[in-house]
Amino acid sequence: MKHIIKFLFIGIFLVSCSKTENSIENNPFNEPLIKKMRTNVFYPGSPLYNNNPDLTFNFEYDTYSRLIKKIGGDLTIPISSGNGKVFTDKIYTTLVYSGQNVTVEDFSSSADFSTVLNTKYFTLNDLNQIEKKEIANENNYLLKKQTFNYSDKHITEIKTFFPNLPYVPTDPNSYILTYLEKFDYDINGNLISSEYFRQQNGINKGERIIRTFEDYDNSINPCKRLQLLDEFFYRSLSKNNYRKYTEIHYYNEILASESTTTWSFNYDGKGQIII
Repeated sequence: MKHIIKFLFIGIFLVSCSKTENSIENNPFNEPLIKKMRTNVFYPGSPLYNNNPDLTFNFEYDTYSRLIKKIGGDLTIPISSGNGKVFTDKIYTTLVYSGQNVTVEDFSSSADFSTVLNTKYFTLNDLNQIEKKEIANENNYLLKKQTFNYSDKHITEIKTFFPNLPYVPTDPNSYILTYLEKFDYDINGNLISSEYFRQQNGINKGERIIRTFEDYDNSINPCKRLQLLDEFFYRSLSKNNYRKYTEIHYYNEILASESTTTWSFNYDGKGQIII
């Protein structure tokens, strides 16, 4: 009888563990799972989307709630036709997972046009955070590599390298080109600023970009699971949603340009952003 009770206990324990593990795997980020988003929510006043509520991005996920596809993107029109961009649901982005590695690429589902792959390779750590990002051209030639550093689950630094750029140590005019971006957050876990430096042999020189993120709401952030998509990267870093963004460019510490964008989101009765 004791053996039967013992085996029953072990069985219950294993089932319980299995359910817990599956729960964690199926919701690894514990963040909102967004399947549809109007294109004009985060692109206010854009001529490309023209505030058309019928234009949407659609998202698909795997059984582990990982993003595997974004449907909808920009199609570049040839110079002869006006050299602009239009939104189309015939362009889509896939995210293919293999262990801790993710390949992100763009495709066209139309027989009338193709699109550039824009291949990106990500390596994730055990917390499903980006550890490394590599960008390649159409011939799979590595153009640049980025490494990510963290503190308290927040990205604090991104270092960008160009492994295939020529460098001749004996040439006094040759140097190793890198970029460094540093991030700062408030006590609520919202990104408040980043500073981006161009570096020659590790020394800041030339371009510097200061980005500030302000006027946060109290709504959940619908972009948390979209971090591997470039257009949602900065928005994915915060707990809530910024409604003011300023970007200032300097070159050799001389102001080159400054721009500010503001948003006026709509919210439901619970104060959650309507997308």
